Amino acid sequence: MKVRFSLLSTLLVPVLLLSAAPRSRAEDTGALQDHLKKAADLSTPSAADLKPWHAKLSVQLYDYKGVSTGAGTVEEWWMAPGNEKRVFALPNYQGTEIITADGVFRSAGLVSEPMTLAGILNQFVNPMAEQEKASGFKPTARTLQLGGVTLPCVMLAKPNSRVANQPIGFYPSWCTEPGKDSLRVFVDDAGIAIVRNGISAFQGKDIPTDVSVTLNGAVIGTGRVESISLDGMPSAPFTPDRDMAKALPKPVELKGKKLENQAAKRTEPDFSQSATGIDQSRRTLNNGGLQGDIEIRLWVGEDGQIRDMRLESYPDPAVAQTALDAVRQWTFRPLMVEGRAVPFTGTIDFEINKTDYDRQIRR
Repeated sequence: MKVRFSLLSTLLVPVLLLSAAPRSRAEDTGALQDHLKKAADLSTPSAADLKPWHAKLSVQLYDYKGVSTGAGTVEEWWMAPGNEKRVFALPNYQGTEIITADGVFRSAGLVSEPMTLAGILNQFVNPMAEQEKASGFKPTARTLQLGGVTLPCVMLAKPNSRVANQPIGFYPSWCTEPGKDSLRVFVDDAGIAIVRNGISAFQGKDIPTDVSVTLNGAVIGTGRVESISLDGMPSAPFTPDRDMAKALPKPVELKGKKLENQAAKRTEPDFSQSATGIDQSRRTLNNGGLQGDIEIRLWVGEDGQIRDMRLESYPDPAVAQTALDAVRQWTFRPLMVEGRAVPFTGTIDFEINKTDYDRQIRR
């Protein structure tokens, strides 16, 4: 497998709030949707017309402070759309996962993939996975500076009448090689960027040979292809063993105070230093007169760790970033249903007035 090209550096991650203004012409919407489709077709090695394949990845994970949380491998056997097998061998995450038309099945005790690990796997298998959570969002043009190169991007943005030029990264955004459809960077969750450092051709698709996951410029995970081939595939589709547990088809919805009450650790956002004002002038919260709410949806795994987060509404990018950075550090108690820990989702709302904020949990 020969690497075709690579980016200049894995560490040259841009400041995500400083993005180019979107193109607002109505006719751009169809072109942007077409660009995303072409990028998906070129960069996804899980199409129905491909031959079954096997890959082995080496991964290294870090916490948000840059401390290593373990290194290991992930093996992926892809048989057909909706039929895969994964074997995880990391210090704190070991077991087997089988995906079938009937759902996702995991070894006893194995929970859903940690957020950084899931992001790495998606880049190799399904880099457009986040589109599933952005139904109805509007494609918007952006650009991203990386290693001195300007990358064209498409962000699936949620309409926000209070913020005309929503920053890249607050919603799922895919950036491609200039003049081409090959994916290079995925940004989301206000600070997380996944850079596809090397690209190789496999069965006519562009797959990354290595990726780096960064948060606000600090590396929190890396993944590298050790091998990928058409060898080592079984002759029959994968079926789960009897001792494997079926994952819930969707997380449990917690409404009102139930999500906040499930929290085991909270970090409160400090808006006093946030630069606010919808006109983007550098004003403090107290004299800026900013009012509104910041609503953040969380997806939490069986272990109480956040798997994903998404802005639902916000009055200003700077205060939204402050809230996201704080909530990212929250942890939750596992939610038990009939004696079993299950994933769950819900929203947290911060209401800002002219001098401070009060948390208001929506009912």
